[in-house]
Amino acid sequence: MMRQLLSWRTWAAIGALLVLATVVQLITSRGPRGGDSPSTQPSQRRVEAVASVMAIQSSEAFAVIEGITVGSATLTLDDGRIITIVRDTPGEIDCADRTTPAACVVVADLLGNGVVWYALVNANGPASRTLALPTLVDMEDGGDTGVLENGWLVPLANGVIRTCAGAPRSPTLRAFIDSYSGTGITTLLDLDRDEVVEVICAN
Repeated sequence: MMRQLLSWRTWAAIGALLVLATVVQLITSRGPRGGDSPSTQPSQRRVEAVASVMAIQSSEAFAVIEGITVGSATLTLDDGRIITIVRDTPGEIDCADRTTPAACVVVADLLGNGVVWYALVNANGPASRTLALPTLVDMEDGGDTGVLENGWLVPLANGVIRTCAGAPRSPTLRAFIDSYSGTGITTLLDLDRDEVVEVICAN
């Protein structure tokens, strides 16, 4: 009788351990909660800082692969700020010349001194103080924020200039977007004011 009782208790303990091990494996295989993988990151990117890049000091491996930074870099900006991009930061690199001062412009979403997201893009020219951005397709926040076709959220100036040669002037920015976003709009962002100041329809 004692041997049967011990045998029953032994098998019960083994069964409990197996169940516990299965539960632990299921929990750990899901990974940490709250961490977005690159494939689940939001498509919209808020632009809070814009500046010409005067110098880039980067690790040899600095690049963006599938939207995520490999390596690291320190950017010296024309307004005197220095920002550091660390490994695993979401980003985009579309600037061919990273050695000439002011050949690249950085747009970024910052949290304090940390870079939440960034993009390195080609400047319009070394002396240009505007940056041409993709088509403006929508507005948010009561008209204070513009939505670009690539998902970027950009600040809009009060009274954005609406330019379309040979066409009647649109009465509002909303009307301009509705009329011309389907055929393309050049969205000009002022590098000194960090906001969109003009939109130009495609001719």
